[in-house]
Amino acid sequence: MYASNLVSSVCKKIIKPYFPTPTSLRCHKLSYLDQMVGGIYEPFAFLYPKMSDTWSDKPSNVISEHLENSLSKVLSHYYPFAGKLNENISVDCNDRGVEFFTTKIDCPMAKILKDPYSDKEDLVYPKGIPCTYSYEGSLAVVQLSYFNCGGIAVSVCLTHKIGDGYTIANFIRDWATIARNPSSKIQSPQFNAASIYPPTKDMANLPEVVPKGEECSSKSFTFSSSKLAALRDMVISNSEVQNPTTTEIVSAFIYLRAMATKKKTSGSICPSALVHAVSLRPPLPKTLMGNIGSFFSILTTEEKEMDLPKVVGKLRAAKEELRQKYKNAKTDEFLPITIELYKEANNSFFNNSCYDIYRFSSISKFPIYDIDFGWGKPEKVSFVSNGPVKNMFLLIDNKSRDGMEVITYMKEQDMSAFERDEELLEFTSPSN
Repeated sequence: MYASNLVSSVCKKIIKPYFPTPTSLRCHKLSYLDQMVGGIYEPFAFLYPKMSDTWSDKPSNVISEHLENSLSKVLSHYYPFAGKLNENISVDCNDRGVEFFTTKIDCPMAKILKDPYSDKEDLVYPKGIPCTYSYEGSLAVVQLSYFNCGGIAVSVCLTHKIGDGYTIANFIRDWATIARNPSSKIQSPQFNAASIYPPTKDMANLPEVVPKGEECSSKSFTFSSSKLAALRDMVISNSEVQNPTTTEIVSAFIYLRAMATKKKTSGSICPSALVHAVSLRPPLPKTLMGNIGSFFSILTTEEKEMDLPKVVGKLRAAKEELRQKYKNAKTDEFLPITIELYKEANNSFFNNSCYDIYRFSSISKFPIYDIDFGWGKPEKVSFVSNGPVKNMFLLIDNKSRDGMEVITYMKEQDMSAFERDEELLEFTSPSN
């Protein structure tokens, strides 16, 4: 059975902001960092197999209207997502709205989550939109999926051109808050990052943050609390870092296992770089939306460096060095610092084909399993099965928040070796 055959109907509406965007806010200038980022549509999906008693007997149109109305209200705060992109310069916040799809999926949700075909979870997303760079429709796209067991899924795809993971997570959180209580007061997001990262007219020389056009397979691996504790003890016993974070431990461990499995297939260690994204909120305000981040990195060129405590120590040192650069900087120095970081990285490894690049990003601090639109928390937060970039790893908390899940995107042959790695499987469990 092909997953696409399970979708029996699709309809689309356009949801506009509840209040019109003021004239003074109609032109949203992209910042330098926004211009650097490709307009990939980042996907999140929230699966609710069981509805609360209040909602379990509601007809589907009531659920849809509930989400549409609350989406309209949150768009009044996140108005750029309801606009139209003006090349790589600005967003015309013209209130044209966002696309809202509703579908029926002809099977129980449990079947979708358990069946082995690779595109099973992608059904809950608007077809062809997750991880695409070339969509001509709205800048935010939502899909509400009804399963024949009574469960539902709510998926959101938002363009990275307007905001990073922090922005998108806040958008979803605030939408759910308004859905639960329409009179809720949310903290007003600020879309003025261009005042800190002034845009450029020299588009040809913009550094490339993430390369395009690499279709990869995805696997998810979960670290239990006991396995994380074992890895933490290993680091503390053999490192000067006595308070390693879960993100540091997991990033270092996954990086090492990816390099080790690549070494097995190639016969020798390949010089590698771990590049870790980091939000700059703080020191910048938490209400500041857009692409507000930077990165730190470490290099590994010799086999003797492939040691977990050593890599965690190098990660901590690189992160602290980055923090000090921004902590001691004035706001108008943030852009020059960021540009210099990319220049150094381009000279060192981004533009060097001898290096394997492993990209890490963490949203472990976001309570994504608390997203409640009024009928309870999700049983699962899902991501697409095919990613656009090889060797990319997304770290999220597991549902119980005592462990961590890593969404892994790799080329097929690398994934095949990685998922069979004995040391990886000693500390993780495949989630799908």
